[in-house]
Amino acid sequence: MARKSTKSTVDTSTSRSGATTTLRPAGSKTQAASKAVNITREQIALRAHEIWVKNGCQHGQDEQNWLEAERQLKAESGR
Repeated sequence: MARKSTKSTVDTSTSRSGATTTLRPAGSKTQAASKAVNITREQIALRAHEIWVKNGCQHGQDEQNWLEAERQLKAESGR
């Protein structure tokens, strides 16, 4: 009797951490991608204000402070 071949539902791509290989179902997202952390405008504004004060309240640095605040918050949240 001949065996029928079955299709695998496991994604052929693997993620490696050290020597361990993890297989995941086809089409699934990695754990890091599924953990979406929302950073609010208020959080960014507060951090940008803290950066502004820390840097001596220099005018004309608002965009740089905002981008730095965003970068810091993303890094802290693990994004």
